[in-house]
Amino acid sequence: MHPPDALAAALAEIARKAGRVLAGFHPLRPRPVLKSDQSPVTEADRASEALILEEVARAFPALPVISEENAESHGVHGGDEFLLVDPLDGTRAFIAGTADFCVCIALIRRGIPVAGVLHAPIEDETWWGASQLWSARGVLSRARRLSPRPVRPVGEMPVALASHFHGNAETDEILARCGAGRIIRMSSALKFVKLLTGEADLYPRRTRTMQWDIAAGDALLRAAGGGLLDDEGHLLTYGRTSEGWAAPPFMAYGALPAP
Repeated sequence: MHPPDALAAALAEIARKAGRVLAGFHPLRPRPVLKSDQSPVTEADRASEALILEEVARAFPALPVISEENAESHGVHGGDEFLLVDPLDGTRAFIAGTADFCVCIALIRRGIPVAGVLHAPIEDETWWGASQLWSARGVLSRARRLSPRPVRPVGEMPVALASHFHGNAETDEILARCGAGRIIRMSSALKFVKLLTGEADLYPRRTRTMQWDIAAGDALLRAAGGGLLDDEGHLLTYGRTSEGWAAPPFMAYGALPAP
């Protein structure tokens, strides 16, 4: 078994290298093609993934990797310990030329996300950790510990997150029911950073998403006292199911509600 904090630091360096690949493609606006599920993929997605797979194979040759664009990996369960990788989360935003996209890498141990990395290429900002959480803008040697999430004052309405591209009527109903005072709409897993920092409080997701989209953010949130709950109020577990690598509907919290 790999020590999660040390592994997270190594994966953060790999994610930043992949981010430089994506930043190089960004002004070129590579032409997308549609996959079988009608989601877009570009040359940038594949180049980022190739770098990540090569770097992980070199540094951690025995660690299985389940990655979005590597279809062959989708038939593997992963075992007791494996990585979930999204080499470019927020492809639609990337194609549109915005900065709302990121690299996501998570370590899963017996179904639990125990370490995670999110990297925003255009800002060159990285968040990573396991038992301790770190962030850095630029080189990771300048990292700082993430401060504890501020507590929202009693009576202040929560701030909610929603997707630019994947909303539906059920999501809108939940947002209205939770009494959100403001809704921030974003396209990528960088939503989880808003929950980490206290800029937002909750994020409902009712439309289809995949485990590699959310595992890294979930790992970081759990280390900070938050996490993703399913409709029964249980923390999500990760691994191949009868639905493949699809994730169930969830509510993400910066701070988990009291039982």
